[in-house]
Amino acid sequence: MNVLHLYPDNDSMIRQHVSMLQARGTEANGNHKDVPAIVHVHGCWNYAIAKQAEKLRRKGARLVFTPHGGLEPWIIRQHQAEKTTKKLLWQRLLVKHAYVLIAHGPIETEALNKLAWNPRIETVRNAVITKSITPEAMEQQTFAIYQKVMDSHPLQLMSDDTKLLLQLALKAGITGDKRWVEATLPTINETEWRRLLVYADLENVRTTLDSGLRILNISQPYIDTSHVQCYLPTNYQRPKPLVSDCITMAAQTNNNSLTLRHLVDMDRNLRQPEIDDDNIADALNERSLTRHFQRLLQLMKEQTLLDEGFMPLPPVNDKQTKHLRNLLTNHLRI
Repeated sequence: MNVLHLYPDNDSMIRQHVSMLQARGTEANGNHKDVPAIVHVHGCWNYAIAKQAEKLRRKGARLVFTPHGGLEPWIIRQHQAEKTTKKLLWQRLLVKHAYVLIAHGPIETEALNKLAWNPRIETVRNAVITKSITPEAMEQQTFAIYQKVMDSHPLQLMSDDTKLLLQLALKAGITGDKRWVEATLPTINETEWRRLLVYADLENVRTTLDSGLRILNISQPYIDTSHVQCYLPTNYQRPKPLVSDCITMAAQTNNNSLTLRHLVDMDRNLRQPEIDDDNIADALNERSLTRHFQRLLQLMKEQTLLDEGFMPLPPVNDKQTKHLRNLLTNHLRI
């Protein structure tokens, strides 16, 4: 795992702490050509570090932040008294943009919770200042947090090949017949498999995905995703299946709650032999759902590879379709 540590060079305790975390080959304050997977920021109130971290975040790195006591209430009050508004602003943004904050004890954890700049807080004791944890255990717990960060919002990290495999496997799982899948099947590595399977679990399409992979004769590695931990949006709810006709399904997705599971259920429904295109068109028109349904058809064309022969109406790709597409893309975004 590619991790870059950023910390103030003049703080010997933080430097010692970082050195304990570098046993697995992570990089610290060095020159880096590629964007690291994780940028671990140590310490507070250093604008140069905050600026560098934000630059890397915008390029795709995920931030982990350890305050090292720098966000204690009395320090915050001091900056407020000094009316250093800009300093408080960029420090708060850095904390807000982090996937997780790592506190070094229950007192600091409580202070960070009360500060409420970021709800995702983990506690790992600092082996530099306490003997209640070994350097090895501190390193192990910190790297478990790194893995949790990398398992979050897996769609954002997926390669194009993995996204294609997801679409093809879903289509095979929905149709139950590999003859519907004409594209060349991509191969992916174990990291991409983990992202794919975790994503399928979180979107509640794992059963369809597994069925499709079996139909396509693709072996998947064993990854117990039920025990994979990740950070989720505060309003996340596991998508529930849509059970009804496609008209009712369309109505249920007309309130900014669209998920991949919904598209899978609608695709499966539209492939039923008893579907009558004219009746569907009339029913949609009566409920003022025609345009919304056409946008859903466009998304099914993209996400589950629904064939035009199963579309009662032509798909529509407009600004509102883009909005719905963004709902799918950002469903697990922190």
